[in-house]
Amino acid sequence: MSLDEAAEAALRERWSRSQRHITMFSVVLPALQLPLCTVIVVMAGGGSTWPTAVPLVPVAVAAVALRQWVRRQAPLDPLKWRSAALLAVGVQLLSVAVPAYDIATGHTPDALTGPAILIFLSCVVAAATCVSAHRAGRALLTPLVAELGSADLRLTLPVRAAATGPELVSARIVVERDRVEWTVRLHVRRRGDPRIDVSVPFRELLQVMPVTLPGVPELRPWTVLPGGITLHAQAGPAILVTSTQDQWLLPVHDADLVAELILRRQTLWLQGSP
Repeated sequence: MSLDEAAEAALRERWSRSQRHITMFSVVLPALQLPLCTVIVVMAGGGSTWPTAVPLVPVAVAAVALRQWVRRQAPLDPLKWRSAALLAVGVQLLSVAVPAYDIATGHTPDALTGPAILIFLSCVVAAATCVSAHRAGRALLTPLVAELGSADLRLTLPVRAAATGPELVSARIVVERDRVEWTVRLHVRRRGDPRIDVSVPFRELLQVMPVTLPGVPELRPWTVLPGGITLHAQAGPAILVTSTQDQWLLPVHDADLVAELILRRQTLWLQGSP
């Protein structure tokens, strides 16, 4: 992560805690699957170690691929770590451990204890991998602080979206390396839900101002989706985003925090831009 000195001091402890979980889910636990799968495969092969080593290739490849993906991720996106871990352990289990277990138990129908214990341990390790990935992200991002804007992280922030009907409204702000984006979607059908996607590059961003929406009126127009569908915002904190092209109002849970976080990221981008 690229940090200024103040942000580095503020984030040092949480980064240290997150790093321990990262090591567990991207190195230790995926590697632990290899000996477990090896024994299961050997049982499936009737005790022969060659060529039963060949099916273990996906286990090793998945472990190495997960580690390399985490190391090369730029910017870091902690919200994707759990999905990546789930994909890696899924490959390890479904391509090797589970098929080999079926074969091993087929060879020894009267002695299922060994393979059953091994497949159980393999599933425990897989679950622990996903849990560690989740904890790594939480340790780094929770609670949300403005200093995270000075780190090379992809940040996803919630938006307060008021629903005036039975439809579900989802909205989020994403702070990238060189821009801030937000998506608003009204879930009314499986496909073709009306949505808007806005992206503001930092070179066009002029101001992010925290504001407070008054209590009267109780609901005020916030944004208009395709088809003329108007979404409303409730009273409370919001940010006013001004660019060279337009101006937008985004209701958020902590306007001061979100505004400072975005401005810190813009400062980080300015420091690194040619």
